[in-house]
Amino acid sequence: MQDFIKYHLREALQASVVELNGDEDLSQRLHARVRLRPISMSDEKLWELARQISWPPERPVELVYKGIKQAIEEHRSTASERMNDLRIDMGKVRKDAR
Repeated sequence: MQDFIKYHLREALQASVVELNGDEDLSQRLHARVRLRPISMSDEKLWELARQISWPPERPVELVYKGIKQAIEEHRSTASERMNDLRIDMGKVRKDAR
């Protein structure tokens, strides 16, 4: 599990670096993956993510965890936009799933 969290954090940093370097297309795709991934994470993985990015006492794990859960709900409502950022054709995905 810890490797998965480290991978997620590395990809988040990579997305920011790519953005700073001006590659908007790749940056959008990486940021979309970083935003969508937590939607499918278990509560245990989300807690570990919160633990990794918290800094008690100013920003305790519980507060970070609640923030992640809130962000997930916001990202669920805009998931179709993130799918566009990933350059995934949902019509083709639905057709292929049949």
